[in-house]
Amino acid sequence: MIEIATNEADYILDFFSGSATTAHASMLKNAEDGTDRKFVMIQFPEPCDAKSIAGKAGFNNICEIGKERIRRAGEKIKAEIEEQNAQLKIGEEPKKVPDIGFKVFKLDTSNLKRWQPDYDDLETTLFDSISNYVDGRSELDVVYEIMLKMGMELTWPLETHTIAGKNVDDIGMGALMICLDDHITTEVAEGMAALYKELAPETWRVVFKDNGFENDSAKVNIKEILKRAGLEEDAFTTV
Repeated sequence: MIEIATNEADYILDFFSGSATTAHASMLKNAEDGTDRKFVMIQFPEPCDAKSIAGKAGFNNICEIGKERIRRAGEKIKAEIEEQNAQLKIGEEPKKVPDIGFKVFKLDTSNLKRWQPDYDDLETTLFDSISNYVDGRSELDVVYEIMLKMGMELTWPLETHTIAGKNVDDIGMGALMICLDDHITTEVAEGMAALYKELAPETWRVVFKDNGFENDSAKVNIKEILKRAGLEEDAFTTV
């Protein structure tokens, strides 16, 4: 079906992916003809019966089976191609190893707290709102939510830089820079401006944690530093 119905750079969606057969087939097809098809597997995490073969093998739900299949299939395809390339004759071109990497996302509520004050205990509500992240969520969770809300593809490359002792997440080779640390100073902004100059993306947006600035003065100065470096007025966002 993949060979008949898709082109070499298409996205292949399987909304009931089960054990990720479609992902396996996509990687096999890419390995066969050197193409770059991408797959999106969606599956409700249905529990595995503890007495089933999957349950006895340690899989709690169908999604875990699918993830392990993609890992094993990818490594097997990579090993087979590398073995073939090691036995090439003079004049033969080596075969391309397909991209076997993948990311896993789980549908959940927002990582950012909504303002829902308890009017009978406003003091506690205000203290609880000092941090606007939902308890138990990581910085990376928030970064991916920001990417989604800004309409960016989750497959865009993400790299974390340390600038003036703070983490700055760079998405899409500088197209979006996110700093969710505390006590953000102007040195962070200067480092981000230098990174922007180095990467030279076509578009540039920055996001900071709203209560992460060292003080109000630092927030104003940071915005001005970034504007002088080329950031548009509406490309500065806080969460």
